[in-house]
Amino acid sequence: MFTGMKDLLKKIKKIREKTVTAACRTPDGIEWTTLKISQDNTETVHQEHLPMEFPVNVTPEELANLELPDLSEYIKGDVTVALRSSDLLMRTMKLPTADPEEIADMVGFQVDKFSPFPIDQLAMAHETLSISEDSAQVLMAAAKRERIDAVGDSFETKGLRIHSIDARALGWLQLLQDEGKLSGSACEILVLVDGIDFILLVLSKGIPIAFRPLEAQLDDMTVVDELTHEIGYTLTTLDAEHDLPTPDSICFWSIGGVPAQLQAKLAEKCGLEVEYRYLGELPPLSEGILRRARNEQHHIELIPREWIEHQQRLKLRKQFTIISGSVAAAWLLLLLIFLSVFKVRDIQLASVKDDANAIAPLARQAAANQKKLKALKVYTDRTDSSIECMREITRLMPAGDIEFLSYNYSKDKGITLRGSGRDKSIVNDLFTSLNKSPLFDGIKNESVNDKTTKGVRRAVFSVTLPLAAKGDD
Repeated sequence: MFTGMKDLLKKIKKIREKTVTAACRTPDGIEWTTLKISQDNTETVHQEHLPMEFPVNVTPEELANLELPDLSEYIKGDVTVALRSSDLLMRTMKLPTADPEEIADMVGFQVDKFSPFPIDQLAMAHETLSISEDSAQVLMAAAKRERIDAVGDSFETKGLRIHSIDARALGWLQLLQDEGKLSGSACEILVLVDGIDFILLVLSKGIPIAFRPLEAQLDDMTVVDELTHEIGYTLTTLDAEHDLPTPDSICFWSIGGVPAQLQAKLAEKCGLEVEYRYLGELPPLSEGILRRARNEQHHIELIPREWIEHQQRLKLRKQFTIISGSVAAAWLLLLLIFLSVFKVRDIQLASVKDDANAIAPLARQAAANQKKLKALKVYTDRTDSSIECMREITRLMPAGDIEFLSYNYSKDKGITLRGSGRDKSIVNDLFTSLNKSPLFDGIKNESVNDKTTKGVRRAVFSVTLPLAAKGDD
């Protein structure tokens, strides 16, 4: 019983603890970062990487769709994953409102304008990048539902359910911002190449305003022409809305090196300096995704609504089961305590009854003797006899015209006295004296009335004098 209670208390404690995990693909496997928050708000971060075997010459597309190993033993808690940029439609736009509800209403309309797919086939989300009194800079993202469902199914078949879906590029941007690697200039161009994603980003004062996923490889020199075209087209498109200055450089953040020939050719064609930075100097991408998942502010959330409702139902059902179990266990514990107390009392009562039965004959004899003794004392004690009471009443009579008409004595009921006096004052004096007598227990049922007989007016009275009670010996 008590072992079960301990297990139940451990389960209740786990409800108060929270575990959050962010997982993502890497060129050589899968990595995840787990954050465990205990009930006293202490945090523990745990990072791991699981290598995977890949086919030779695997493409980023094939890498993203490879079957996952069984991760249920490793990944715990609320799981957040990130999609490649090529799986997402992302657009930053300035909306003419700062009201969150109006922003949410506008997002669907704006996504429908730039999406090549019907809106009923998409999962949509948005996050507010900056806000003013009457406008907001909003990042909108959309992904095909079939892609979202495929990612969810790939995890669910391994015993995991996704709690949140984010974008890989935004996870890298979070790390770059947190590590102080962004220049914060009015126009900053980044190219992120992590072995799975190849994406061009344009930032203005640290806020992303354009995302251009590319299907290219750094070892292919034709990427120079594609990058040159995308950079020129993107800046031209953005210039009308943002009035961007000419950028100073193009910064490559890559998991591998960038060929010097490619850097030189790209610098020549774009007329901009090309810089190289190593992505490995940043924390793991999963940590950046986890930081975004923990952010209390609104961030893109591509989980379909029915997934969220299903998770909430499962969570409520689990909590209800544990709470119901705790209530049942507490009730059983109280019942056990009650039965134990009842059993002890029953044993004690049986012992008392045995003792009572043993002394019952002596007790009955003692009670009979006490009754006889009391009767004997009543009839032998003359301290409150009729004569003594008459003597006491006579002694207490005030001087003057007062006489008794009747005197009745009873050992149990006391004395009933009737008489008359010349007036009410002398009768009241008699009552006062009798009330103070230690022989009587006060006076009761007293009455005084004026009565005229044969022309003579007198005060007629009656009174009851209970005998004073005596303590039992």
